[in-house]
Amino acid sequence: MKIDTLPSRLGRWQTVLRLLSLLAVLAVGALVGGLVLAQAEAEPPVEQQIPAQQLPADSSVLMSAPVGERFGVREMFIQADLVVKSVMIFLLFCSLLTWAILFDKLLTFAGARRRNNQFLHLFRTGDAAQLDEQASRSAIGRMWLAAQAELRHFGQHRGSQASADQINRLLQRMALTASIVQERDLARLGGMMGVLATIGATAPFIGLFGTVWGILNSFAGIATMKSASLAVVAPGIAEALLATALGLFAAIPAVMIFNKFARDINGFVGALDNFSAELLASVSRQLDEAQ
Repeated sequence: MKIDTLPSRLGRWQTVLRLLSLLAVLAVGALVGGLVLAQAEAEPPVEQQIPAQQLPADSSVLMSAPVGERFGVREMFIQADLVVKSVMIFLLFCSLLTWAILFDKLLTFAGARRRNNQFLHLFRTGDAAQLDEQASRSAIGRMWLAAQAELRHFGQHRGSQASADQINRLLQRMALTASIVQERDLARLGGMMGVLATIGATAPFIGLFGTVWGILNSFAGIATMKSASLAVVAPGIAEALLATALGLFAAIPAVMIFNKFARDINGFVGALDNFSAELLASVSRQLDEAQ
């Protein structure tokens, strides 16, 4: 597994599409706002134009609110369309999943790094008694066990003297078995990285879908009420843009967390590669001394 290719899942084309989607939302908002303001200047005040008793029963809470009263995210969510509300709930779930992955991987990486450092210290100090005891607890320890199995097999089947070609084949087999163990451990560390990449890449577009749906409902409300005043358009636009905000709220941390752990995995790859080279060099010296 090539860990250095993980960030490519959030490639340049996805970033461009995300920016284009945000620009489209802003353009729609600016167009609607300009139309509303232009018509509001030529129309009588809202209070004279749409009496309260003529408003539909399911009108947004923002439209029927007393002047000066502020309604927040909770009210906008309650009054949103069912599709927009479903999008918001899904994006909130994605955000919670992102933070759960963050805390889980922080603990996983910290524990793996600590165990690797402990075993590496034992390996360099030559404490053979504790090496066997601690080997299975760390990634580099499991690599060492695989290499030792090949070394024991070589010692049982070689003659009294080993040729240079036999030693080279031994070192190649040790490197191969160690790399298999290394890939297995890196696969464990890379678990759920695909989920982070998917959330980071798709959450803005899911939020954009909710925004477009909400704007369509707002235009339908304009046609129903036969008015394009700010009081008619603004509530639906605000509820729709909340979906885009939640999409960004889910995507931005996912991208940052993904990049952080991609760098950490690359660091683990380097550490394991360095240990593999150090292990092969140590075995090569031992075999030379035994000749």
